[in-house]
Amino acid sequence: MHLKRLAHVCMPVIDLEKIRVFYCDILKCRVIHEFVNKDNQTYGLFLYINNDSFLEFFRSSDESSSQANPNQHICFEVGDIQEWVAWLESNGYKPNVRRGRTDRVLQFEITDPESNILEFHQYDTEAVQFQYLGLDLERDEGK
Repeated sequence: MHLKRLAHVCMPVIDLEKIRVFYCDILKCRVIHEFVNKDNQTYGLFLYINNDSFLEFFRSSDESSSQANPNQHICFEVGDIQEWVAWLESNGYKPNVRRGRTDRVLQFEITDPESNILEFHQYDTEAVQFQYLGLDLERDEGK
């Protein structure tokens, strides 16, 4: 028995509308569900990224809970990291691509409007993760 995949990452935020604009307009995610209370106020968003990956955001009244620490982040895999750099630069961000010191993955970081750290990875043949792409531990037990 093995976990199938990461279902979603949930992050606390102060301003759901800024999050909606950033993740939908800039990162091209899609809102697939809004959490609405009995007063018809949206207090959370469930977003579809791609390839069965999701993000979830809930409004928090505590600003300290929405400030990311250096190790708390969301990481997205991308096909062409330079294409993402160009797109994000055209939207006012300044990504700096580098290789991971030990895992050798191509990567950069930016922050979303709520200061959550977003990491972007491209897995090429130099990346430690490359050999595991497409591996299904349940199907391929023993590999």
